[in-house]
Amino acid sequence: MTTKPPDTDTFYHRPPYSEGFDIGYPQENLEGEMYKYRCRYCKRLTTDINGRLENHAEDCEYRLARTKQAGTRDG
Repeated sequence: MTTKPPDTDTFYHRPPYSEGFDIGYPQENLEGEMYKYRCRYCKRLTTDINGRLENHAEDCEYRLARTKQAGTRDG
């Protein structure tokens, strides 16, 4: 009897992880900082966002698009 290995490609796309963390937003490197990144749209640091959609600025294009997408999917 063999067991199928977990599908690692979709692991974070399944609940509860899909609702828990959002790290798919476009990021850009801070000029002059080797390890600091921020959201390309709202310019908040990734360490401040911490994988949470609600930690993006309220008017962030990415946050608004994801919120709209989630509303469409739920409705």
